Amino acid sequence: MSKSSIVSLQGKRILVTRTREQASVLCERLRSLGAIPIEFPTIHIVPPEDWKELDGALRRLYAHDGSAYDWLILTSANGVHICMQRLQTLGYEPADLQNNQELRIATIGPATAASLAQYGVTADLIPDEYIAEGVITALQQDAEARKISLEGQRILLARAAEARKILPAELRQSGAQVDEVPAYYTVPVARDDERGREVIRLLQQGQLDILTFTSSSTVRNFVAWLQSCAVDGAIPVLDDVKQHVQVASIGPITSQTARELGLKVDIEATEFTIEGLVQAIVLYEENHGRSSNHNTYR
Repeated sequence: MSKSSIVSLQGKRILVTRTREQASVLCERLRSLGAIPIEFPTIHIVPPEDWKELDGALRRLYAHDGSAYDWLILTSANGVHICMQRLQTLGYEPADLQNNQELRIATIGPATAASLAQYGVTADLIPDEYIAEGVITALQQDAEARKISLEGQRILLARAAEARKILPAELRQSGAQVDEVPAYYTVPVARDDERGREVIRLLQQGQLDILTFTSSSTVRNFVAWLQSCAVDGAIPVLDDVKQHVQVASIGPITSQTARELGLKVDIEATEFTIEGLVQAIVLYEENHGRSSNHNTYR
């Protein structure tokens, strides 16, 4: 990005609501452009209390008795790390998945694929559009290209327990046999979170410029936390937040969730990645001063 990018974000206080484990990339990118990232993870990743279901599914990735999966679909870096590390705990080597000629692996986007590569595993399929609908389209196109049908394909979908249901629903409608297995759960931030009290102070004093959301769960948990704080009158209601803070979303699904929960989305990435989100914020800020139009910049 140009020098003007640094000028446009210089001194901007930007709230980062990703999990603490994932926030560093976005924070470093914003910091390099002169912004002041404020970390406030609105979700915490919690593994299953009982590993039995996930363990059984993961073992089938290595099966040789006809029950093995045809596809493993991973829709987040969190899912990758939990599944690959669990395989290691079970005594398997994730890189050996590459030796299974029958198994193909799809990731929802390049960031998830990059996380998978850390374990020596290469994704076979990455959709052009990094959302569930993009995965569905990519799988259908892949099946057509290989002159096979999705009907009867055995698919393991290991992901957040709270994830949208459109992906398994559409795949089942295509005749695929889908095992949707929770790899982790997302737990909201505590109402009395110490970092949260600092965020409240910044909101009250009008010292936050932009709120960033990288998934629907970050939006839902932020709004739930905000509303729980508002019970005691400790923080402005959503209407006040909307008037004084810009909201930046990583893509249309996250934006839709934000709007449904009463937030106004000012910035939406056209490439549904962290870099795409940063670029959208920079473009908005570069144009914001030259235009009175406050509509969503895309």
